[in-house]
Amino acid sequence: MSKYKLLPVVLSVIVLFSINILMLSSLAPDFVSRQLISWSIGLILFFVGTQINPKQTTTSRWLFFIVSCILLLSPILLNNITRGSRRWLDIGPLSLQPSEIVKPLLMLFLSTTQQPLFHLLPVGIILAQPDLGSSITVFLLLTPLIIFNKKLLKLFMLLFVVGLLFSPIIWNNLLHDYQKNRVINFLDPNRDPLGAGYNVLQSKIAVGSGGLWGKGYRQGSQGQLLFLPEKHTDFMFAATAEELGLLGVIIILTAYFFLIKSLISKTFNTINNPPLLIFTLGITIQIWAQIFINIGMNLGLLPVTGIPLPFLSLGGSSIMALLFSLGIIYSS
Repeated sequence: MSKYKLLPVVLSVIVLFSINILMLSSLAPDFVSRQLISWSIGLILFFVGTQINPKQTTTSRWLFFIVSCILLLSPILLNNITRGSRRWLDIGPLSLQPSEIVKPLLMLFLSTTQQPLFHLLPVGIILAQPDLGSSITVFLLLTPLIIFNKKLLKLFMLLFVVGLLFSPIIWNNLLHDYQKNRVINFLDPNRDPLGAGYNVLQSKIAVGSGGLWGKGYRQGSQGQLLFLPEKHTDFMFAATAEELGLLGVIIILTAYFFLIKSLISKTFNTINNPPLLIFTLGITIQIWAQIFINIGMNLGLLPVTGIPLPFLSLGGSSIMALLFSLGIIYSS
């Protein structure tokens, strides 16, 4: 593991860590200690990950898949209901979200078996929790397999077209009412400004009111006065833009740029190790997709899906899984 190739990643993560703790101290100080515990565990998992090369895990690949399915089923079997969904496990002081924890495990499975059909089982379990946002990001882990397999690419293009044709049936029979409302209010947030459209409208106000320099640390009206819901989770980007302004946003986007750029470079350097190539590309696409979707929904450009912003939103499960994944990527 070259320290020079790893340096941009380390610096990017340090910047994101600093903003994460800074903004949590402003918006939700009660969660800072828990977040620091998650970062500490994640750092340990990073070094554990550096000892795992996907190429050498072929004998354990099905174990990764089985453990992932068990973890995903646990909240459903234990009937741990939080806000109408069963997607969390309480372990001591930490609340773990299995759909985040299993991402590196499933990527290890996919990188060594290249079995996309089996991967649809955990995606289906996540949908049953229900958690549409996480199911999307877990499904996207398949992207490297689809890219490198022409038959799979044609199949998924066909399924995409079929999905469009049957979209009215999917809309009427498969989507929950809250999911439909998210799409409807994305198209017209003023339809219900004090109800389903409230989050997006407040998020756009927060982002726009930040200006160039921001309103100041702990001075944001939308975040501090609780106009902006989920300010430390789904809408952390909007709350940060309000207090730190465009300057803070540029720092965040720059950190993400160098992180993604470094991961893409690492992907091209793993041509002789196909499992590591697939793993690296899958995690890179997952991180990029979460950044794109989360910031898009904060700006009102995409529907609200509950997808966390990597390394910035409150959520120990996501941070631990991401740091573990980065350790595996830089295992060689």
